[in-house]
Amino acid sequence: MLVFGLLIALIGIVAMAGYGEARTTIREKSIATTTKSWNLNCTLTAGDNVTFVFREHALWVEGYFEPNDDGVAVLLVYVDITPIDPQGNTTEFEVPFAVTDPTTGSGVGIRRLVLWPNITETQKGSIDTSVMLDNKSRYTGVGGTIPFNGTYEARLHVYPPRNATQPPSFLGFYHNATVTQYPNSYLLPVGGATVAFGGTVSFLAAKDSIHRYRARTKSRKVK
Repeated sequence: MLVFGLLIALIGIVAMAGYGEARTTIREKSIATTTKSWNLNCTLTAGDNVTFVFREHALWVEGYFEPNDDGVAVLLVYVDITPIDPQGNTTEFEVPFAVTDPTTGSGVGIRRLVLWPNITETQKGSIDTSVMLDNKSRYTGVGGTIPFNGTYEARLHVYPPRNATQPPSFLGFYHNATVTQYPNSYLLPVGGATVAFGGTVSFLAAKDSIHRYRARTKSRKVK
């Protein structure tokens, strides 16, 4: 029992040694978000690569759509990102959407906006947008590298215009952040409990051995 307890305690010590192992991952985290608004202001950090995300109002599928050069009727969403404190030049993106009319099994049409086909930078400003380009020089999103610390504003407007009381349902600035986790942190309490159990078993076994040794010694003296 003494050896068994010592082995259990040793296993607990080994488990506790692994609890502090760190695991680092890169995750997309929000910087600032808002709902039902045409604009979003927040503080951004120099050198950070940020992405701006928006979701359209449900009623933007209704109304007039402007035919583009290919004859496709589109809704153009313009995103202006401007440093306002300190002041800087506005970077503008054009995000075209076409409307589709897929049908369900019952034959009822559901209108949706889909990107058509590519995002373009219509005005160069303070933000370096090159990080948003893929290997074919196409924009994968709206955003870029922030030039200096300060307050920035993202503002949307739509053409053909939509009702001013129908703002985007969501706006948000995001960036990639390094996240450090300790997935084995549970080993600390588990290992501690194991050590305590093994130590208790060893202590009781040692105490019992000493008691029996003394009993045998006393017995010999009596004889």
